[in-house]
Amino acid sequence: MQRGHPTRGIRFLAVAFTIGIITTLASYATDVFTDPVGFITLSIQGTNGLSVTTANTFLGLGLTQVPALRGAISSFITNALVTGSTLTPGQYAFTSDGNPAYFVEVLDGANPGLLDDITGNSATTLYTSTNNAANIGGATLFKVYPHWTIGTVFGPQNQVGLKATTSANTADNVLVFNPLTQTYIQYYYSSGGLAGTGWRKYGTTPANLTQTNVVLYIDQGILIAKHSSLSTNFLLCGGVKLGQTKIPIYAGNNFAPNVYAGTNNLGNSNLHNAGGASVSLVGTTSANTADNVLVFDPVGQTYVQYYWSTGGLAGVGWRKYGTTPANLDQSGVALPVGRAQLIVRRTANGAMTWTPPMPYTP
Repeated sequence: MQRGHPTRGIRFLAVAFTIGIITTLASYATDVFTDPVGFITLSIQGTNGLSVTTANTFLGLGLTQVPALRGAISSFITNALVTGSTLTPGQYAFTSDGNPAYFVEVLDGANPGLLDDITGNSATTLYTSTNNAANIGGATLFKVYPHWTIGTVFGPQNQVGLKATTSANTADNVLVFNPLTQTYIQYYYSSGGLAGTGWRKYGTTPANLTQTNVVLYIDQGILIAKHSSLSTNFLLCGGVKLGQTKIPIYAGNNFAPNVYAGTNNLGNSNLHNAGGASVSLVGTTSANTADNVLVFDPVGQTYVQYYWSTGGLAGVGWRKYGTTPANLDQSGVALPVGRAQLIVRRTANGAMTWTPPMPYTP
C-alpha cells in the first residue's frame, strides 16, 4: 500500500470463521452514518495429527480497523488530498519507529476503493505515499483508517498465544509476502535472549528492534508457519469493509485475501471478466499456461489449482486442474471469510487490478 493503486504493492487463510455484526449501518434520525462493526473468529492450524513439522495457515484480514475519519475531497494534487475537514496537523503521521499509522480510501470517482498510505497531514490536507491525481478523477469522498499491525492483530504481548521462543527457527512465525520481490519477511514473538522479549524480525540488526507497529495491510496475505501442535483460535474485531476495494496483482505469486466479512466464490469473484488483462486473470485451454488461483487446504497442507478455461476438452469456465471429467464447473468454489488464495499471474500478462465484489448489501 498501499502504495496507491492501480500500481500499489500489497503486503492469507483461516480454517474456520465466525462472523458477528454488532452495529447497524446508519442512524437515520440524525443522519449520522457509521460503518458496521463486528468480529471474525480465525483459526490457525497446528501440527497435531498432521504428518508435518510445520503447519501453514494463510490468514486474510476480513475486517478493517474502525474508520477514524470520513469526509469530502476539495481537490487533489500530486501526493495530496485537500479535504473539507478540519484536521490537527500531524495527527496522521508515521509512528515513532517509522511505520505508516493510517491509510486513506477514496470512495468514488474513477477508482473507488483505491487505498494509499498517509505520510502526514496539515490542517486541511492528507499527504499520501503515491501521486494519485491521475487515478482519482472525479473523487469527492474519502475515509481514513488506522492500519492493522502485528500488535493490533496478534496482541502487543502475543495475546493470541503463538509459540514464543528465543529463536525464529523454533517459534511460530508470521510471514508477510512481498509480491514485488517474491520474498517473505519473517516475524516472531521472542521470549528473551539477545532479541529480548517482544515482536521481532528475523535477520534484523540489532536483534531486539521492536516490530509491534509493522503494518499488516488489508489487501495482503499473512502466512502463519506453526511449529507447535495445538491449533489456535482468536477473534479479529473491527469494521466491516464496504464498497469496492482495488487489490493489485503482480506477475508471479500473490497472496490475495477476501477483504470482506462475507463469502464470495470463483464465479462471482470478478477474478475473470471481460475487461481485459489489466483487470482480469487471463485464461487459456490449459492450467499450465493460464493464470491460476490456488486454494490452500490447511488440513491436507496442499493447494487445489483452478483456472479459467477458454475451450478445448475443458470447455469454457472455471475449471480444476487434474479433475475428471475436465469440464466440471468450479464456479461455486468458495473464497470464504478470513481466507485468501494464491494467485499465480503469468509473467507475460503483467500486473492487473482485482476489484472483488462486496458480498453483502449495506
